[in-house]
Amino acid sequence: MVMNHGESAAPAEENGARNLARARSMAALSDISSVSATSTRSRSRISDVVYDELSEAIRDLRLPPGAALSEPGVAASLGVSRAPVREAFTRLADQGLVTIRPQVGTTVAPISMVEVNDAVFIRSALEKSAFQQAIQLEDLDVSDLQTLVDRNRDAAARGDVEDFFQSDEELHQLVFAIAGVPRIWQVVRGAKVHLDRLRRLNVDGALANPEIPAEHQHIVDAIRLRDEPGGLTVIHRHSTRILGDTVKLRVEYPDYFIS
Repeated sequence: MVMNHGESAAPAEENGARNLARARSMAALSDISSVSATSTRSRSRISDVVYDELSEAIRDLRLPPGAALSEPGVAASLGVSRAPVREAFTRLADQGLVTIRPQVGTTVAPISMVEVNDAVFIRSALEKSAFQQAIQLEDLDVSDLQTLVDRNRDAAARGDVEDFFQSDEELHQLVFAIAGVPRIWQVVRGAKVHLDRLRRLNVDGALANPEIPAEHQHIVDAIRLRDEPGGLTVIHRHSTRILGDTVKLRVEYPDYFIS
């Protein structure tokens, strides 16, 4: 039987997509630190480290949506056996960060907009509460916050992506620490993996947007001045800003998203 053009082209395109995903994942895995599996570490502990390595690589898009993963490949890259990798894959699948298809393989899952919207809500609600608690303190020192605002602004001006995101994280984390609830930041961070993936995807727009460092400055000023209405307003605007860029990103990266 003679195949028409459409029938022969589709498998070639699928193979090309698979090869590209495989190449991306191998390149990303080469950047992940190996895990030292000493005799003093239990298999469950090694699984935790493998999970942390993979989840952070997914969070910062070193492993982008669609990247192919395999137990042997990850095990070889991290220098561990396949068992802790299998356990880590299961945890990641439970979080919606990877998709496991029996007899097909494991791939990094698309960015879930349901998870993004939930994370925005959690972050906004908890940071507003931390802000309200912080401004009730008698001894209120915002000097470290100001240092981080300046550092974040400078990183954006330099185009330093890693320092831009790191200083942003440290700034918001410090608000919780000042409020006396530093562990709540871990709740926020655990909930916002999909949100952070979206933020990474929007990095060019974020670096070029002067409103982001301006909002950071407004948050610090509101804490210093104990301006509750102003602080709550700017925290809400800042935490929901990314949702306004989603339409553009979904058009540009249609395969990276699910509803």
